[in-house]
Amino acid sequence: SFIDQLGYEPLLNTRGTTWRKLPEAERAAVQDANSAKAIMLAQPAVIKRPVLAATNGDLLVGFNESLYHAFIQEKS
Repeated sequence: SFIDQLGYEPLLNTRGTTWRKLPEAERAAVQDANSAKAIMLAQPAVIKRPVLAATNGDLLVGFNESLYHAFIQEKS
């Protein structure tokens, strides 16, 4: 559902070591939401963290201190 709401790009951590250790062919095969979902299910460490979900359905991906605090204060 996160992919449906945000798209796969914000959720895919292409800067992490798990992504960098994948064979080039596997990385190149990520061309759309379905292929990204498959790699995220096979290698959960490539999912960018944290993912915060508010009760109203809003999402925040990754950690940015100021955005994180604003999101928590706004959604509580």
